[in-house]
Amino acid sequence: MTVEAGASQRRRRRIRKSGLVVAAAAALFAAACTGTDADTDAADATDASSAVPSVVTTTSIWGDVVSNVGCEDSVSVTTLIPQGGDPHSYEPSLRDRETMGAADLVVANGLGLEERLHDTLEAVAAEGVHVFEVAEHIDTIEFEFGGAHGGHGDDEHDDHGDEDGHDHDEGHDEDGHDDHDDEDGHDHDDEGHEDDHDEEDGHDHDEDDGHDEEDGHDHDEDGHDDEDMHDHEDENGHEDEHGHDHSGGDPHVWFDPQRVAGVLGELADELIHAGADADTVNRCLDSYREALGVADAEIAEILDAVPADRRILITNHDAFGYFADRYGFEIVGTVIPSLSTGAETNPALLEELAEIIEHEGVPAVFSETTHSDADIQALATAAGNINVVQLLTGSLAPEGEDGDTLIGMLRFNAQAIADALG
Repeated sequence: MTVEAGASQRRRRRIRKSGLVVAAAAALFAAACTGTDADTDAADATDASSAVPSVVTTTSIWGDVVSNVGCEDSVSVTTLIPQGGDPHSYEPSLRDRETMGAADLVVANGLGLEERLHDTLEAVAAEGVHVFEVAEHIDTIEFEFGGAHGGHGDDEHDDHGDEDGHDHDEGHDEDGHDDHDDEDGHDHDDEGHEDDHDEEDGHDHDEDDGHDEEDGHDHDEDGHDDEDMHDHEDENGHEDEHGHDHSGGDPHVWFDPQRVAGVLGELADELIHAGADADTVNRCLDSYREALGVADAEIAEILDAVPADRRILITNHDAFGYFADRYGFEIVGTVIPSLSTGAETNPALLEELAEIIEHEGVPAVFSETTHSDADIQALATAAGNINVVQLLTGSLAPEGEDGDTLIGMLRFNAQAIADALG
């Protein structure tokens, strides 16, 4: 009996052990199944993330614009030049090169603004990355420097229409913006964007959409035809990089909100073609166009405080041609006689500017957050200790400060100018 009892106990122990093994195996199987589900979820999340196109912008200004057109996280935006950086002098790093090379789309200003990024932009374009240079698609102001009396030709831009020196009627038909002819200077007649975006998939880039030849790049089939889109060399070498001749064009196009509004449709096309959701982009496009129109009207109202005879600007370098053209100001001189901050001033020019300040009774001159103000401070001292007012030019303000968006930047500058000259 004892032996039998012991055997019975051993059998019960084996049964219990077997039960534990089975239970453990079941638990492991369940965990494995759960792990598989988790892995699948992670993979799905990765796939969803990868569906959002990666867009690299050179400046924080265009980074903000892209984020507004590609709002609701429909694009992932990376900006190369840090806040406060000068696009004229920024040197790209190897990491910048890799970042651009991995992008679905690179958005640059163009027209020589990113002077030291030019070769890198050309290199990534040659490898098949689509580079969209915004200023190449905007009606630009030609620059001809004329000494201390400004570089933007008076014969083309000295007529500003109304009594107080600035014309806001009909969306600036005279400067090439007759396609923005409603009350706030932009056209919403194509609310559904049927002409720009095919109804079935939101973005048809074949020959019917008008973007295959006019802007110098072809979106047929794969949208990135290297032969005609990224051909930066012809028989004469760099004669016409994008099918447009903008030699001498002023690159500081973002200072006119209506010019920015006018290029948003093409930018939206690029984002959609890069993989952004068409419905979202079109909705964001309409909203941002409207916001720019409202900002334009607000800026004009702010600047109404400046009398016509005091709408005179002396700036650090020639960056405010579009602002002056839009809002009826005259640039009578710049400390650095160039569209680039890389140039230098000279004592003779500073002396001439000081004479202009005294003769015109200019109460203030304007420096920049992205460049040393030593020369313009010297000018202010020589002219009788007049005010030096700092403006935002090539970079937005740090996040959380006034001017940390393009619209905020334009308002900030307008208020600073109005306070200084009004």
